[in-house]
Amino acid sequence: MYYDKIRHRHSQVLAATGLTPVEFDALLITFKYHWDEYYSHFTLEGKVRQRISYNRKTSVLPLIQDKMFFILVYLKTNPLQELQAIQFEMTQPQTNRWIHLLSEILRRTLKTLGELPDRNSKRLIHILQGCEEVLLDGTERPIQRPLDEDRQSACYSGKKTHSIKNSLLCTNNLRIVWLSSTYEGHVHDKKICDEEPLLLPKGIRLWQDTGFIGHRPDGVEICMPKKKPKGKELTSAEKQENKWISGIRIKVEHAIGGMKKYRIIKERFRCHKLSFEDMVILIACGLHNFRISHKMSHITI
Repeated sequence: MYYDKIRHRHSQVLAATGLTPVEFDALLITFKYHWDEYYSHFTLEGKVRQRISYNRKTSVLPLIQDKMFFILVYLKTNPLQELQAIQFEMTQPQTNRWIHLLSEILRRTLKTLGELPDRNSKRLIHILQGCEEVLLDGTERPIQRPLDEDRQSACYSGKKTHSIKNSLLCTNNLRIVWLSSTYEGHVHDKKICDEEPLLLPKGIRLWQDTGFIGHRPDGVEICMPKKKPKGKELTSAEKQENKWISGIRIKVEHAIGGMKKYRIIKERFRCHKLSFEDMVILIACGLHNFRISHKMSHITI
């Protein structure tokens, strides 16, 4: 399967990669830079080359657009590696090697473009200067049952499945500005924020749900739905207020939905490599942010 065969079919490119053809071409420029920089210094296996040389070709996926198409298709559709291998005419071991290599190239691309969310919660006080409000939520991803018994227990969540989770912050334009580390499914949302305290600008408004009860960063205005008291009901006014808050908080749900267009973080995750679990959600957030930036730049123009 090659990109040039579908590049003029807008709906097919979007379904396969999560990007429009115009967005694909815009991202490809920086992706090519990072690929050339890597492959001129290292082999596909990661060994340092004795002689630096640019414009080297690979026998598999020789064109740069096919390399980026390959990794975007994998992230968007979450196929078995055997199926990805058939689609791109290579072996399964080759597919595995290309997935991990091109994921790193894509991560570097999104970092260069400034689209990756920050991972350091203490830098938020600078990143969010001038921002009036942000929205906080957690997101959970199903995974295969871990091989290790201790990790099985740690990843077994209240949803009666094995999962991993992250917390994130987004702004009103749905841009994801912070992503926590990846935790086992049994870890509570508030516990993540205790582990990674949010240092936010004074006076900023923080919208969060009842999963973060007790989470109150210094100098921050908290907006959170009221929880129904045990054995009692909420008043009509409290129900109305909760409905209003939910209407505001739907923005963070849309942001999460935007990154979960990449099925690798929506469907059951099949890779047991811990670092890759974290990388794919970081990349999905970056691609979501990239699409927002691209749309906003066209609106400005």
